[in-house]
Amino acid sequence: NFWPANAPSQGPNGPCGPCSEIYYDRGPEFSGSDRNVEIWNLVFTQFDRRDGGVLAPLPQKNIDTGLGLSRLVPIMQDKPSFYETDVFWPIVEQTVALCGVPYRRDGKSQVSLQVIADHVRAVTFAIADGVVPSNKDAGFVIRKVLRRAARHGYLLGLREPFLYQLVPVVVAIMGDYYGQLRERQVVISETCRREEEAFFRTLADGVRRFESLVAALPGRIIPGGEAFKLYDTYGFPLDLVREMGSERGLSVDEEGFNASMAEQRERARAKSKFATVELFQSVSEMLNTLAEERGPTKFQGYQTLEAPATVVAIVAGQGKNEQAVSELAPGTPAQVVLDRSPFYAEGGGQIGDKGVFRWAGGQALVSDTQQGPGGLILHHLEVQEGVLRTAQQVTASVDPAREHTRRHHTATHLVQAALRQVLGSHVTQSGSSVTPTRFRFDFTHLEPLTPEQVRQAEALVNQWVMADYPVQTIEMLLEEAKAQGVIALFGEKYGSRVRVVRAGPVSAELCGGTHVSRTGEIGPFLIVSEEGLSAGVRRIECLAGQPAVQYLQGQLAVGRQLALDFSTEVENLPQRVQQLKESEKALRQRIEQLQRQLALAQTGGQSAPVQQANGFKFIVQQLGGLDVAGLRDAADHLLEQSRADLVVVASGTNLVAKAQKEAVARGLHCGNIVGEVAKRAGGRGGGRPDMAQGGARDEAKLAQALESVGQVLAALPGVG
Repeated sequence: NFWPANAPSQGPNGPCGPCSEIYYDRGPEFSGSDRNVEIWNLVFTQFDRRDGGVLAPLPQKNIDTGLGLSRLVPIMQDKPSFYETDVFWPIVEQTVALCGVPYRRDGKSQVSLQVIADHVRAVTFAIADGVVPSNKDAGFVIRKVLRRAARHGYLLGLREPFLYQLVPVVVAIMGDYYGQLRERQVVISETCRREEEAFFRTLADGVRRFESLVAALPGRIIPGGEAFKLYDTYGFPLDLVREMGSERGLSVDEEGFNASMAEQRERARAKSKFATVELFQSVSEMLNTLAEERGPTKFQGYQTLEAPATVVAIVAGQGKNEQAVSELAPGTPAQVVLDRSPFYAEGGGQIGDKGVFRWAGGQALVSDTQQGPGGLILHHLEVQEGVLRTAQQVTASVDPAREHTRRHHTATHLVQAALRQVLGSHVTQSGSSVTPTRFRFDFTHLEPLTPEQVRQAEALVNQWVMADYPVQTIEMLLEEAKAQGVIALFGEKYGSRVRVVRAGPVSAELCGGTHVSRTGEIGPFLIVSEEGLSAGVRRIECLAGQPAVQYLQGQLAVGRQLALDFSTEVENLPQRVQQLKESEKALRQRIEQLQRQLALAQTGGQSAPVQQANGFKFIVQQLGGLDVAGLRDAADHLLEQSRADLVVVASGTNLVAKAQKEAVARGLHCGNIVGEVAKRAGGRGGGRPDMAQGGARDEAKLAQALESVGQVLAALPGVG
């Protein structure tokens, strides 16, 4: 045989060679293609196929072998499929136990049970590696996989989350070989459970919507707009809609789906106040060529904040107006490439540097620094005076505020180490933003941090700062770094050689950012806020160094002022506040007591005048000095003492009505009555049939409107 098949005569061009295929005869009990199963193939890659069928010998020959467990294990265990081996079968058995649907070969249940087994294993490993279900990148892939598995559970009759119950089975099978599964089992299960709960809340509605959509289809194609509604409203990824459609012989208008998605993104982009800067084709080609010819910009920012440099290229304008120019006058925004630069281009969570270019007779302010193609550093700037030209010698100076950024960036490494120590090794970074004034750190964790956990993490970082550990940066091979247990940011792409930042015995991470030389340079550290970002992801905002000092000074100033106001010492403020809270509580209780007494004193109880309208007895009273709670007490008292069907009371601009159960059964509705009375007073109101409240802006108008309760009651439809 040959690989690719027919390569010598038909192509395609490229590496190819003869191929051997090894088959296993499973015996006469199997028929057709099921009897002889390919378990292994070997491609002897030795030719470079070129136009005209020329097979040129490759200078470096190799053997490409294809032998996987999915092929070999079923043969070794004498099973008809990989899913019935000990790698998957326990998961299938547990799913059968949960849903009560037996596994039948060549049946619908077989497909669903196999999908669930395969997908829950994939999700378990992905979450163990730090991926969290989300709407972007790897997180969206995992969300789609998990939801597809959940939907197949729905087909098997499962109406509540179940995948999280299969995670322990996956861990039991694979945990001895992949220790991180056991370490993070609780996190994996809880992440699955929460994601399932969110999906199951909309799954049934989405399935009903899909069924009604299919029933009304005039043809065999699901419109793209409808498929997008299933995604946008019910969380059905396109893959899931496509699969559900194919089960009924339908296809999806994917172009229409993509168009609807693009429209939504465009609407979101239009609402954003930040425009995305795009490099258009000709400029992009120029920069790519520049990178190929000259290589990457030499970054000098690890050693210095100021360096001489030469202007290599200038891209003037923005958006569609971008163009490469040889000189730049004031007033035009531009991106400038230097041969070397101390400016750090945004990456790894650290924002791009700001600063200034100076040259003889001119100056330009750099507002941002971004990564360009091929390692070029793009300085976003605008000339303030003079003219900037290509080949111009400039002095590139970074804003000294970057020193605060360095402190904050090293602090993010210490924060991650502290959180892993306080919360557990499941904590992994899922994002960050490092600026001179503060930094935020996003990480995987299922629950809000307690105040004590925040205090412990904060104390650990400050302890390591006080220890003044050396911060070293070392270049090494990626595999060597992994072997040493260095933490890498999930989703980042790394070359064969990487930069490791090691902070004493505390932290070791892959990082290309700028850092302090010793932890003591960080200064005081604070966690100023903690919140949930998305399912399974938390965010903290932190300060270090001078920003932390300024924050503490501000807090201390507030404390001193409060202590002065309350005639106590700062350290006694908690007790003083507690005393005030207890005093306020006692006063509120006394006010409520007086309100009740005032209400009872004004209502008259059994002697209150009772009116009649439309077959109902009702009482209307204008009271004084009561809030809504007091009015409710007054209405309750009148209703109990007078046995009227309806009581309407008002005080100031507030209005409350209450009715007996028997009156409600006869059609009385307090919400309708209060709504109409309040409307006549220029206000609004409403509520339940037995109790409602409302209000008006003008007390006099409300008092006048109260006189019309009888008319309103008589005019309401369905009453009497």
